[in-house]
Amino acid sequence: MNKLHSPESLRGIACIAVVFSHLFGVFFPQLHSFYESSLPKYEIAESIYNSPFTFFYSGTGAVFVFFALSGYVLTLSSLKAKESVKRFWESVIKRYPRLAIPAIGSCLFMYLALHIDIDVSRTSEWFQTVKLANYSLFDALYTGAIGAFAFGSQKYNPALWTMRIELIGSFVIYFACLLQMKPMFKHLFLLLIAIASFKLSLVPMLGILSFIVGHYFYFYKKSLPESLSIIIFIIGLYLCGAHNSSQSYVLFTNLLGEKTYDILNFAGGFLIVLAVLKSRIIDKILDKKPLVYLGKISFAIYLVHITVIYLVCIPIFNFLLEKSYTFASSAILSSIVSFIFILGISSIYSKYIDDISIRFSNKLARIFIKKSS
Repeated sequence: MNKLHSPESLRGIACIAVVFSHLFGVFFPQLHSFYESSLPKYEIAESIYNSPFTFFYSGTGAVFVFFALSGYVLTLSSLKAKESVKRFWESVIKRYPRLAIPAIGSCLFMYLALHIDIDVSRTSEWFQTVKLANYSLFDALYTGAIGAFAFGSQKYNPALWTMRIELIGSFVIYFACLLQMKPMFKHLFLLLIAIASFKLSLVPMLGILSFIVGHYFYFYKKSLPESLSIIIFIIGLYLCGAHNSSQSYVLFTNLLGEKTYDILNFAGGFLIVLAVLKSRIIDKILDKKPLVYLGKISFAIYLVHITVIYLVCIPIFNFLLEKSYTFASSAILSSIVSFIFILGISSIYSKYIDDISIRFSNKLARIFIKKSS
């Protein structure tokens, strides 16, 4: 078994949860209950929302899984290097283009998609905002290259709000690994970062803390009883199903109020990561080639799925409605078809955009390191 296979598979599964979250947000916002919607409501959706089993479409929980995994994996890769200073500068130089090139590509993809006039009037109020009235090539490039990383802009891609946290969190981990030979300074540095993060709004703060938690998971070498790992995993899933007004989380809501959703998804995210890292049973389940491949293309899935929903899912949905299918059946059938397209297009995007960004960033780092040596 490869110890990195199960985290990679987990990343892929978490990314599917993000896709489900957004598909439900398009047609069944009742499952999120973030805002009032004029779309049809269903008793089964209300029952699911109030159940403790909504983790399978917890996009926020999935994002915290991403952050904790990044903290762990970046620590592992950084500390494997013999020359810590060289590795630090290589990592710092590579990280931005590694993230920015695929992000820019996703904004350009949506920019091109917006030239096709698709009727989104029968989708949720949230998804209707995805169809921009004013868009330009320069604006798309700016959003992907600068806006997403400097300001958390998500104008051409709602998923890009995580890019700023991902970039900052990565730099925090790289610097912590550079200080590894001076543990006291490293712990003090991470403590100061954690304190400073409290100046941010809640979700960015929890995102940075997820990176730090993932970093420390790398150093927790003690094994856990298998039964305890499974219990931690189940608790993590339960917490990732939290919603502020769900009946299954009333106890937490009484204590945390409107912060319930974010705090519980944060806690659930890192508990799931811990369980996957410690459980032999879960590791064996996740160490499968299809799941590992899903993890490999997960970044592409994350970046392109909103545009594919716009280009594929909504036209099919509109067509089925016009053929007298019910709203629910039209939504479900179009979502299934678009999900297949998302996987196919993401595979291509990963090969021709994501992989190119990796090669370019590696080459860029080698050039800078060579010039400085």
